[in-house]
Amino acid sequence: MPAMIGGFGKIYIDTINKIHANKNLEKKSLKSFSTLNNDKLSRLRIKLGPYLAGLVESDGSIAVHDKGSKAKPYNPKILIVFNINDKPLADKLCSITECGKVYHKRDAGYVIWHIQNIEHMLKMVFMINGYMRTPKIEALHRAIVWFNSLRGENFDLLSIDESDITSNAWLAGFTDGDGNFSINLTDRKKKGKITSKRVQAFFRIELRQTYHRISDENKMAASYFFILNKIASYLEVNLYSRCRVQGDKKFYAFIVTSHSASSHDKVINYFNRFSLYSSKHLAYKDWCTVVNLIKSRNRSVLTGEEISIVKNIKSQFNSKRTNFNFSHLDDLNV
Repeated sequence: MPAMIGGFGKIYIDTINKIHANKNLEKKSLKSFSTLNNDKLSRLRIKLGPYLAGLVESDGSIAVHDKGSKAKPYNPKILIVFNINDKPLADKLCSITECGKVYHKRDAGYVIWHIQNIEHMLKMVFMINGYMRTPKIEALHRAIVWFNSLRGENFDLLSIDESDITSNAWLAGFTDGDGNFSINLTDRKKKGKITSKRVQAFFRIELRQTYHRISDENKMAASYFFILNKIASYLEVNLYSRCRVQGDKKFYAFIVTSHSASSHDKVINYFNRFSLYSSKHLAYKDWCTVVNLIKSRNRSVLTGEEISIVKNIKSQFNSKRTNFNFSHLDDLNV
């Protein structure tokens, strides 16, 4: 599948560029928010814009009232869902951006950062406009059209961010939503007898293949192939697709997996530059410990002491974690 990017990528880029020209992203965006007179907001855009765009494009949604709908009209809004363990991150983002509210439903395993106040939405649009990389940009553009036509704002419909994955924190935000770090510890056997343990580490992103809003004239721009292939290309791994059957329904997804020493090096290089901020930051740190342990053994069998280290990490990894230290959120201060 990676070989397909040449032809389809050009079609996709041409399609997007015909719809949304983008000559100077930063210059145009800074002019678009008519009520902007806030140095802090400009700093927030530079520091958090790509990360927030990635977060919205993974576990968020941008809702805009459909004029043809009979439902009660509402202002554009952004909703981002966090695992309950990541409430400190939701609270921190809400606080430093001064946007929206964080809601925690009783007995629910998640919290929602809900942004609907018009001034708050204008700030969010200003921060993420120009940094989105997936077909979900369509929803942002509908929100911008709403603000421009009904509020007299002057936002430009900035196009898909085609810069290198390593150029900003977008992938960090996207990973905090849809990424996963895992560690496998399995038995090595010879003639039916366990001889040692095999330790493997993986970083994985799995995403549905197609954006839910598809128009006949713009089907290419609705595929997630291009952004997943871009991530796979950076990691120098293959992009896979799979079909999952549930009842009478089929679900299609693209999968990127880092599994080799060289791809792990790229994962570490990226996240050491652009930090994760959810509890996945803690999983990442533990994951790095295991990756470095595997690398230090240079393909030789891990010692009993090293296996014990891995077992201890796995005992409190991902969903098994009970102690959370979110001191890394201090880096978000502006």
